[in-house]
Amino acid sequence: MTLSIVSQDGTVFNYSHAVASVVSGTDEENGLFGFAVYLNGDTENAIVIAEYDDEERFNEVKKSFIQWLSDNIEPTFEFPS
Repeated sequence: MTLSIVSQDGTVFNYSHAVASVVSGTDEENGLFGFAVYLNGDTENAIVIAEYDDEERFNEVKKSFIQWLSDNIEPTFEFPS
């Protein structure tokens, strides 16, 4: 089974083979909270896959994403708007 992540813009990332890591963080200057991926072999260029301007919404999605990573029940995680 292939694990996939679908970004907010509909880009699909193969988590098992293409994604080296997924990071979350804040851009305090712009008031944004988001997630980014680094593709295998490229540890310098992060690709933003989801952004939220509401910290509470960001934390809800982060909790859901961590649960998905822990359980691996569903083969695809799609970041909500």
